Amino acid sequence: MTTYKEQQENKMSYVLLKDCEVLGTFGNLRKVCDFMEGKDFPSYWTLVRKKENPLVIEDYKIHKVKHY
Repeated sequence: MTTYKEQQENKMSYVLLKDCEVLGTFGNLRKVCDFMEGKDFPSYWTLVRKKENPLVIEDYKIHKVKHY
């Protein structure tokens, strides 16, 4: 079993940007997709398979960053 401190050290967040403007920070990729619902944005299952960082989708970028 891991301690709370160890869990926080490994925690990552997703930052959604549009043209270098922060639209939000999210705890997981599913929340990013829910936030972008109704816009021309790929599905969660499409984004999960991508391994590059940052994920670039048209004008949007999703950075996976360490949580401090």
